[in-house]
Amino acid sequence: MGYSFTIKKEQANSYTGTEYRQTTTERNTWKVRMYKSTEGTNTLTTYWLEKSNGTNVSLAVDVKAGSGDSKSGRNYYIKGNSGANVANVRLTAENNNLSSSNYSVNGYWDEETGRILPGQYKEFYTTEYNN
Repeated sequence: MGYSFTIKKEQANSYTGTEYRQTTTERNTWKVRMYKSTEGTNTLTTYWLEKSNGTNVSLAVDVKAGSGDSKSGRNYYIKGNSGANVANVRLTAENNNLSSSNYSVNGYWDEETGRILPGQYKEFYTTEYNN
């Protein structure tokens, strides 16, 4: 599903509404792809999953912005932790560095992809755009 929000200054968190993640395995990845950032192409924003009470339930990953076209950017497939299993989660983001400026981001995310993290990867992997 699509997301669009403002990344706040001073690494304050921004987030989507919650979605239910029904999986019982951490290796069933969630996905994020940032196709646009007003901070610029190839800039980084940090994303992770959390519960609505603010508990982090996945690794935080720096995601590189695409060129602005909705088909640009890479898909990041990230494993959750046990707290993300059978839970309502939300996509959460912050600037990857301290800044006094806000910027806007657009992309897509999926709380549960059905893609099991391959054994050669510990936490996440990326692919080219593929929907």
